[in-house]
Amino acid sequence: MLVCDCNEVEFDEIKEAVKKYGDNLEAIMEETEAGTVCECCLEEDCDKVELPLALAIKKALEEL
Repeated sequence: MLVCDCNEVEFDEIKEAVKKYGDNLEAIMEETEAGTVCECCLEEDCDKVELPLALAIKKALEEL
């Protein structure tokens, strides 16, 4: 599931970062580079991705 179009970050990468950093957005962005280029995936209504970053973090926390 695509979370960041610019850096081709998938949900599994976000989930791994959440295991390390919890819901620390800055640390997750630094680890995965998600949300560091156009920042569209930081918005919940981004049409470039299947799951925006904030929702991906929330989903990962629920699954862990």
